[in-house]
Amino acid sequence: MTHHFRPFAAVAICLAAVLANTTLAALPAQADDHLDDIRRTPPRAAAPVVAPATDQFIVGIKGGPGIASEAAVTSEAAGKAAGKLDIAARNIKGTAAGGQVVKTSRPLPAAEAAAFLASLRSSPGVAYAEPDIIMYPSAVAPNDPWYPAQWNLWEETAGIRAPQAWAINRGEGAVVAVVDTGITSHSELNSRVLPGYDMVSDVETARDGNGRDANPQDEGDWCVGENPFSSWHGTHVAGTIAAVGNNNKGIIGVAPEAKLLPVRAIGACGGYASDVADSIIWAAGGQVAGSPVNPNPARVINVSVGGEEPLCSVTQQNAINFAHKAGAAVVVAAGNSGENAAGTSPANCQNVIAVAAAGRDGGRASYSNYGPAVDVTAPGGDTSNQGDIPNPYAEGILSTSNFGSASPEQEAYALLEGTSMAAPHIAGVAALLMSQKGSTYTPDMVEKRLKATARPLPVACAEGCGAGLVDAATALTSAAYVAPSVSPFHDVSTGQQFYREMAWLAQRGISTGWVEDGRRLYRPLQSINRDAMAAFLYRMAGSPDYTAPAESPFDDVVTGQQFYKEMAWLAESGISKGWVEDGRRLYRPLQSISRDAMAAFLYRMAGSPDYTAPAGSPFADVVTGQQFYKEMAWLAEKGISTGWVEDGRRLYRPLQAISRDAMAAFLFRLNIVME
Repeated sequence: MTHHFRPFAAVAICLAAVLANTTLAALPAQADDHLDDIRRTPPRAAAPVVAPATDQFIVGIKGGPGIASEAAVTSEAAGKAAGKLDIAARNIKGTAAGGQVVKTSRPLPAAEAAAFLASLRSSPGVAYAEPDIIMYPSAVAPNDPWYPAQWNLWEETAGIRAPQAWAINRGEGAVVAVVDTGITSHSELNSRVLPGYDMVSDVETARDGNGRDANPQDEGDWCVGENPFSSWHGTHVAGTIAAVGNNNKGIIGVAPEAKLLPVRAIGACGGYASDVADSIIWAAGGQVAGSPVNPNPARVINVSVGGEEPLCSVTQQNAINFAHKAGAAVVVAAGNSGENAAGTSPANCQNVIAVAAAGRDGGRASYSNYGPAVDVTAPGGDTSNQGDIPNPYAEGILSTSNFGSASPEQEAYALLEGTSMAAPHIAGVAALLMSQKGSTYTPDMVEKRLKATARPLPVACAEGCGAGLVDAATALTSAAYVAPSVSPFHDVSTGQQFYREMAWLAQRGISTGWVEDGRRLYRPLQSINRDAMAAFLYRMAGSPDYTAPAESPFDDVVTGQQFYKEMAWLAESGISKGWVEDGRRLYRPLQSISRDAMAAFLYRMAGSPDYTAPAGSPFADVVTGQQFYKEMAWLAEKGISTGWVEDGRRLYRPLQAISRDAMAAFLFRLNIVME
């Protein structure tokens, strides 16, 4: 059976009026000789500016910098202030301008940051407290005139927090395929578009007279007897993903420096599942009979189309599996039936990231599908809740479009809603991650990261909205782990250095510590031995199914001793090579691990990534020619080790033994790099 797929846009509010008291001025219903697009009508009012969340604050102590109690007073004040918000906080450094920098266990949005600062300022020994605001290059603040209407990017309630993510990455080098209705010419997209393909095989559906060809232009998907207007759906999706930013016109996309690969699979009245499947394979670099191989394989493939089907078809699953294996994350819309997404394909397929839609209030949009098949949620808009909203159309998603009704005409912008609009937000964030992390970052890593850093929906979703609302800022900055208010270890306090990291180790089961007299201990200042290090890394890898050999790979490790399995796994994985002395291979299990050897362990644990160490060492006490220089430099570049600054010199102390609290910090940061 051949299934017909359609775009998942619930409402096509193409150029609908958005009236006074909103971000946009009235949009024209059609083009005329004097107005070729909405950009000639300036916004009437800017949207309210929402302060970006921050996780650092600067505290000044009465008596000035240098007093003996400065760190202690700051730590006490921060601990009390954090406790009121059920978070953790710790001192991380002093500033040359005077003051201590306090870091919270998670970024605090405006309201929480204000409460935290108020509590700090009320402490007796505190002279002042202020946010250590996140600053961006000037280009990060978009000058696109319609950006204030893009609540989906910046609003705190349901936006994806894109501005903070842009300070880190904007998608350069990432290729995102848009398997959809094709694309129309648009000044916000043309410089981003790579040569795509038209995979619509049926001539009547294709409307271009020849079926499949190398021109992915959207010829119009209007349907006789159903919808006399074309949606320009693919153009709208493409704009959400990668519309050019900071060009003083229109809008900005989630990944404004990514490249777009348009693959047309939908034509008049919809499209066939077989064409969609071929489009996915072609986009990922696979061979499709009668078509040239795509020279620009996509790392992300957005499929905002689908149909009702209780099971994922073999054809669809095979295509998705090919793309997944090729290294492309396949992002799909969950569907707009307001039903369980298990009955919608390809949302019910394996190896996809299925996306539900949220309205501007952060709740599941009334039309959005839901349930266990959904992985994450993103802004899709919802105009159904009229209520007291003066302009409900402003609740839609603004993106690129076209003025034509039956065939392409002049470029335009449109407000649409649907899971079709939600999916490209995820595709854009996936592109940011792929660009940031590099070629070794897999689709599974993307999905894991998006889920781990998603935040709860402000409006409960009992039906199932996946891991929550996607958060681009958190996905690109730090692991979304909040340490518990009660320490898991009797000898580790919540306010001490590296508490969050040690608690994370316990939560992940990487360190079990010791139980003595009914107390669970971590022994944070104790050096870590090489046998225990093997156990840490084995558990961090997920305790893989592994049978240790009957004969030990090391002459000084016997098969029955503690952590034998883990040390053997380290040897087999190539993470530890040990030493060869007098023809014997040694591991030295009870020897403390030094910081230079630890760098080598972590570098290999990360898969020995392709990396060229700099000609000038990042550390004053590490020379470029010494053992493990490359690995230590890699640790510095990835932020896994910051070292120490003494007398203006940055030190690594390569031969110093690692303490257990510092090791927790190293592994926590390594996990962020590897995610």
